[in-house]
Amino acid sequence: MRFGPSSLPSRRSLLLRLALLFLIGGLWGGFFVLIKIAVTDGVRPVNYLFWFTLLSGFWLFVAANIRGMRPRYARTHWRYYLRLGLVRFTLANMILYTVQGKLPIGLMAVIMSFVPIFTYLISLITRIEKFFWLRTGGIVLGFLGAILIVAPESSLPDRSLAVWVLIGFGAPLLHAVAYTALSEKSRPAKVDSLTLSSGTLLAASIFAFPLAIALGEFQLLGWPLSRGEIALVAHSVLAAINFYAIFELIRIAGPTYMTQANFLSVGFGVAFGLLLFNESHSLIVWISIGLMLLGVALVNWRR
Repeated sequence: MRFGPSSLPSRRSLLLRLALLFLIGGLWGGFFVLIKIAVTDGVRPVNYLFWFTLLSGFWLFVAANIRGMRPRYARTHWRYYLRLGLVRFTLANMILYTVQGKLPIGLMAVIMSFVPIFTYLISLITRIEKFFWLRTGGIVLGFLGAILIVAPESSLPDRSLAVWVLIGFGAPLLHAVAYTALSEKSRPAKVDSLTLSSGTLLAASIFAFPLAIALGEFQLLGWPLSRGEIALVAHSVLAAINFYAIFELIRIAGPTYMTQANFLSVGFGVAFGLLLFNESHSLIVWISIGLMLLGVALVNWRR
């Protein structure tokens, strides 16, 4: 089979899309590993939150300037950055980093995949989205999967983990609140996604710093860096790369194509947990994971 000159660019474009998709999914799944390493190695969750948002925001700020995108910091922009940073990064990630120290990596990856389910549910309640039976069925399946995890006594190795599972759902819920309350309509004009992410992360660090001080968790990064601090810094660098990859994939393939990374991140997260931490799940948990992923697929149907 021969490929003419016109077919080569399309093949390269397809390979680039797939490469970016797997890169994003792999990084998302890997982030749970880095968070687990850090918070179980002595890095306190809110201290992790402060340094992660500060460093990631800084790397993106540098990347934006290299690309000639001057970040905007007018009052209008700061209002948006602060609101989005508080809900999506400060509050949501504080829950994520705290709970990740208690739950298996694979389970937390599945919980975070709930973002589109919560987003559609909130959009239905606030009448932003129209009612569709198929997508609503996805919400029902997702919640059935969640109930299967926390209700039966045999689902989790320790029944006290059920409380942390419920708390963990607060992270995707807050992400969904941010997506619906701070939609594209309220986004400041003439702000690209790269500089928006930088401003939002830096704004989140403004909230995280006094929070870390108040909770007695703030600590300067030492030298040489501990194992947990290395994981933290690696997370901040890889997250900046991930943000850039997301923007590139959306640019060349669209946001709907990019949502497939959610499923890959769950697969990578579960695989990393099994391979690196010898995690194991009961049959009930595997069934619940399947139900929740099916629910996410239905909610994203023809999105």
